[in-house]
Amino acid sequence: MVGSTGQVFNELCRYKDKGNPMPLAIIENIPVSSRLPALAVSYGTDKIAAVVAKAINRTLSNFNLRVGMNADQILELAYALIDSSGEDQLAFEDIMLFLDGMIKSKYGKVYDRMDIPTFFEMLDVYREERHQAYMGKKDEQHAQFKGMGDTNRMTLDTEKEAFRDAMKNYMQTNAKNNQ
Repeated sequence: MVGSTGQVFNELCRYKDKGNPMPLAIIENIPVSSRLPALAVSYGTDKIAAVVAKAINRTLSNFNLRVGMNADQILELAYALIDSSGEDQLAFEDIMLFLDGMIKSKYGKVYDRMDIPTFFEMLDVYREERHQAYMGKKDEQHAQFKGMGDTNRMTLDTEKEAFRDAMKNYMQTNAKNNQ
């Protein structure tokens, strides 16, 4: 997601519904090879951290912080974010949705300071919402599959019938040999 603020906004609209993030859209549409852990391997952690740090810096510039983060802290945060992104395969779009929601106080209020632990506390709220959306989708799929009934019935009946025929033939052959 490189480009002007308008281009980034337009790209993020694909993953929002009425201003609310849709993390399932990211999970379903962005391949694992295009998520932060894979990007860090492909392009190098330093390049990806620089992009993430720039996004974080732009977001933090929207707050009037008495105690903000300096450039080194923001870069350290970007590295920590990339490092932890392997836990749940975060995509860059996830980070951008989170940062957008952070500005709108969806993950907690930002008062007069920001530091790495505070940032991760807020990110954990986003990650939990993302996880709940994913689990809800899995539960829905499981319920639909379960509602279809046993899809293996015909196979089992065919196997049982074949086993019965084999046993019947064996018994008949064995009975003839014993006479």
